[in-house]
Amino acid sequence: MRLWQWALEVYARPSVAEACLSLQDGHGQNVPYLLWAAWRAHEGRPADAGEAARLVQRWEAEVGSPLRAVRRAIKPAWPGIDDDAREDFRNAVKDVELRGEKVLMESLEALSGEPGPALDLLDSLLEAVQAAGDPPRETTLRALSDALS
Repeated sequence: MRLWQWALEVYARPSVAEACLSLQDGHGQNVPYLLWAAWRAHEGRPADAGEAARLVQRWEAEVGSPLRAVRRAIKPAWPGIDDDAREDFRNAVKDVELRGEKVLMESLEALSGEPGPALDLLDSLLEAVQAAGDPPRETTLRALSDALS
């Protein structure tokens, strides 16, 4: 299954979204990257986690994080800004942010090898986090692993 479709299906589970957002907001993790690591474990796809991490780090710094910051900044009402216009603009930013996540996931998928026997999910998540240069957050990663299982 393609990464984007798989990610949409698993992210729809409330416990997966909650675990992903906890890792993003509480630990600075990139959700598409974590979902890619989980997908490649599920699919048994080999990949260079270091190459993927470098791609994600640049994308997050220059695209993902700035878009998320704009979307969050305009969430509350602003004095002097029409609420409907602000909300329409916020939705447009949200759509662009989502399209950006799709571009990133398609790029990560392109770095992945052919499917094979499934890999250990938690090990794949830990490998991805370590390749990104972040210390492993095993307890929080385990929550995501459990939600995906």
